[in-house]
Amino acid sequence: MSSRLGRLALVVLFGCCACGDDGGKSGDGGVTPDIDNGSCGDQLRFTGEYVDWDDDASFCGIANALFQIQGDGAMDTTAPNGRFDLCIPRSPATTLLDITPPTVNSQCTVPPAGYAVPGIAVANTAVILAGGLFHGSNFTTVRQPSFFQDAGLTFDPAKAQVFVHVDGTARAVSIAAAHDAAQAIVATTWAAGDTGHDVFFPNVDVGGGTTMLTVSGGAIGTGDIPLVAGKMTNVHVIAN
Repeated sequence: MSSRLGRLALVVLFGCCACGDDGGKSGDGGVTPDIDNGSCGDQLRFTGEYVDWDDDASFCGIANALFQIQGDGAMDTTAPNGRFDLCIPRSPATTLLDITPPTVNSQCTVPPAGYAVPGIAVANTAVILAGGLFHGSNFTTVRQPSFFQDAGLTFDPAKAQVFVHVDGTARAVSIAAAHDAAQAIVATTWAAGDTGHDVFFPNVDVGGGTTMLTVSGGAIGTGDIPLVAGKMTNVHVIAN
């Protein structure tokens, strides 16, 4: 079990007084969330974590970020460990949520800095039903330029950014839209490449507002994903 999934499993089991018995297992050994928990009725329970860009090297949840279903729907604000928990519609194949960064500095990054890039969370019904615990990320205003500089790139606010978390065995990830050189985490640090448990596509051409996401060997949660200039699209897939 990865350290991230271990943390999240413990939170799901013990960290939420509203949680029921989460005794099932997800595809890579994490705990499967109770999909409706008796509180979402005919909807789905969408839960997971929103964490700092370098979370694999040193855990840091993003607190006070707002997750809200597009169109003024249900919302939840992340806890200090980055956890969120809300009900979403069951019937669409995907539900999109806007992520508004917190207005205060990170509680654990050095030097202190805030998060400025808004995001989009892709809540995929099939991923939720398969036990996927959403994992999204963002960089601070200090880490953003240093990350791009390390990759030999420059952040382009006129382009979209795409972050993909691969639940299970690390796989090669690709998108159809043009983008700068992909970056990935295989162990704990970012490096050039398209294969890892986290894969990032910087400066993606927005085009018609969507692109096709694919995963080598197949995964639940692939398909069209949204692209918006100046925003980070966060996608969670489960490797087959």
